[in-house]
Amino acid sequence: MQILFIILNDLNYLDEILQKFLARKVRGATIIDSEGMATAMMANEGFYNLLAGPFAGALEGGSKRSKTIFTVINDPAKVDEVVGEVREIASKSQENVIGFMFTLPVSGIYPLRSNKQNKN
Repeated sequence: MQILFIILNDLNYLDEILQKFLARKVRGATIIDSEGMATAMMANEGFYNLLAGPFAGALEGGSKRSKTIFTVINDPAKVDEVVGEVREIASKSQENVIGFMFTLPVSGIYPLRSNKQNKN
């Protein structure tokens, strides 16, 4: 079992990635708003002038918003398929990098339930 994380900087591809999840029967994912360190530091007024030079190229043109998508996938072959399809989607972009992905092993999933459900 693996957890797949996708940090997506170009949100134009979000819907297409989620459609691929559904096509591959990846039914559950969590999507959170996220922000990279360079963007956060640039937003801090005290660091703006100091960091504008080194980070300016990384921030030019693109949205400063990003999404972090994560999902647990049981089947290692399905993980490879999903990663391949997301990479194919990303290859359509004119940008060098629209985000990145990584996986981590998952050793267990523990549902949280209320006491009412446990009494039944």
